[in-house]
Amino acid sequence: SHIARLTASLEQWFGVKLFDPSVYFISELPARLQGQDVAAVIVASLLLSLLASVYPAWRASRIAPAEVLRYE
Repeated sequence: SHIARLTASLEQWFGVKLFDPSVYFISELPARLQGQDVAAVIVASLLLSLLASVYPAWRASRIAPAEVLRYE
């Protein structure tokens, strides 16, 4: 992994252990990217974006233009 090589290079360069195994009990953190998770994140972000844009537009559409321009 690139992070492991980068960490090893930094430790060698500076002469310091960044992640001392005696202090950090997790030696590695596995990560798996699954299609179902990616799809869920995409759907959730699209729904939140839709809500964040439709609600203000709906509120603005309920205001009469003459009312807005009166205070301009």
